[in-house]
Amino acid sequence: MPREINDKIDALFVEGPDDGAVVNSVVRKLVGIDLARRPHRIVRANDEGGGVSWALREFERYIASERRDARVGVIVDRDDASNDNWPAVSAILQRLGLDVRDPASTGAIVDGHCGIWMWPDSVGHGDLEDFVSAIIPQSSILSYAAEACRIARDDHGAEYELRHARKAALKVRSVWRDASAAGGYGHLVRNLSLTSTPACEAFLAWFTTLFLT
Repeated sequence: MPREINDKIDALFVEGPDDGAVVNSVVRKLVGIDLARRPHRIVRANDEGGGVSWALREFERYIASERRDARVGVIVDRDDASNDNWPAVSAILQRLGLDVRDPASTGAIVDGHCGIWMWPDSVGHGDLEDFVSAIIPQSSILSYAAEACRIARDDHGAEYELRHARKAALKVRSVWRDASAAGGYGHLVRNLSLTSTPACEAFLAWFTTLFLT
């Protein structure tokens, strides 16, 4: 019988609200568990920012203070080679007793009760947007959103950084899907047919193993 998630003791730390919305939507759609409702409200994000450093710090702090039967996870971007989060993740895993040289495509789970996943696939460099871009349908409207963002930046002085071009396109596509939403990706995942990817399957397996077994 699957283990029941208990938000009184379990926790899943993420970098920010966008990450939380995607996790909630993917798990609800593909696993059938609503992480936005009790007793399953385990996703924790700092709405005021803090990103990777906040999530990793709170993850370690929670492990040190909670009961042994709690299940605790953290999800962060791996990011690019110039800002690679793997060394910080690897150091935490070593402190938890798991000595690993390289990240695994299955994510990391230590002693069955605490785990770490890195977007997009726990191995390669990238971020949440790489994960989302792979699972939502490629379409003419998504391409048009990317083109609109490019024109806005090149011809009209839109201020976003070029390295955030994919993020900008997804935000625009998200608003076009539901202008009343805050520009996150959660409702894209909820409302569009998803493409099965090895990264998504591996993430769901990591989540299920950590929190449901």
